[in-house]
Amino acid sequence: DKTLGEIYKTWSKFKFGTISRSMVNGYKAAWKYLSVLEKQPICVIRKSHMQEIIKEMIASGLSRSSMEKVKTLAVILFNEAMDDNIVEKNFGSLIELPASRKAQKPTFSDMEIRKLERQAEGGDIWAGTIMILIYTGMRVGELLKLTKFNVDLQGWTITGGIKTDAGTDRVIPIHSKIRPYISFWHSQPGTRLISRDGKPISVDYYRASIFKPTLQRAGIERELTPHSTRHTFATLLSKAKAPTKDIQAIMGHSDYAVTANTYTHPDVEELRSAIEMI
Repeated sequence: DKTLGEIYKTWSKFKFGTISRSMVNGYKAAWKYLSVLEKQPICVIRKSHMQEIIKEMIASGLSRSSMEKVKTLAVILFNEAMDDNIVEKNFGSLIELPASRKAQKPTFSDMEIRKLERQAEGGDIWAGTIMILIYTGMRVGELLKLTKFNVDLQGWTITGGIKTDAGTDRVIPIHSKIRPYISFWHSQPGTRLISRDGKPISVDYYRASIFKPTLQRAGIERELTPHSTRHTFATLLSKAKAPTKDIQAIMGHSDYAVTANTYTHPDVEELRSAIEMI
C-alpha cells in the first residue's frame, strides 16, 4: 500500500543531502508533475498513468528536457520500490517521450555583422576581435591561445588550433576584411596575439567581460555566444558555395582527418580562394 508520495519522501530525504542544489531543484520540478499520483499506491501505477502526465506536458508546450526529468524521477522511484519488493516491474522506464528537436545554432545576421564592422572601424578594438572570430571560424579558446608566432603577416595566414587532430596546426588564410585588426593586435605588447595589457585572457573573462559588452555597444541585443561566430563563419562559407573539403580544412572539423588521408590536402591558395568568397 506504499504510495508514490511516501516513496518520494523517503528517497528525497536521504538523496537531497548528497547532491547539488541544482539537481535538487531539478528533481523538485519533476515531482510537481508526478505528484498528481502521490496518493496512489505505487503497485497500481502503470505506464498509462504516467503517460497522461507527459501528454499534458506536451499540450502545455513544455520542453522535452522537462519531460526527461519526469521520466528519470519515475524510474528512480520505481527502482526504490523494486528494491523493497513492492513492485516487480519498472513502469517508469516504459514512458515514451516525444522526438527531440535539434536546436538550430544561432548565427550573426548580415546586419549584425555590419554593426560590428562599423563599431570596429570606429576604434572599438574588441569589436575587431569578434570580426576576427567571424572571419576565421576559430573557437574563442583557439584565438586567445594564439601567439604572434602563429601569424604570418607576409603570407597572411594563421597557423594554429586545438581540440581535434584535424584542427591542430591547421592553416587559416586571413580574410582581407580582418587584416587591419590582425595587424593592430600584432603590434601590441605581449607574446599572445590577443591580450589585455600584454597579459593572456581567459575564455570565461572574454565571454563575460568583453564579448557581451561589445555586442551591447554595437547595438546587438540578441543572445549570441562566442561560438555563434564559428557557426556564422561556416554558414557564410556554405552560402558562398565554398567547397565542402575546404570548409572542413579551414574549420578543423574532425571529419577532415579522414578526408585528408584519402584526398589531396587543399593548398593555402585554394583555401584563400574559399575564404575570400565570403
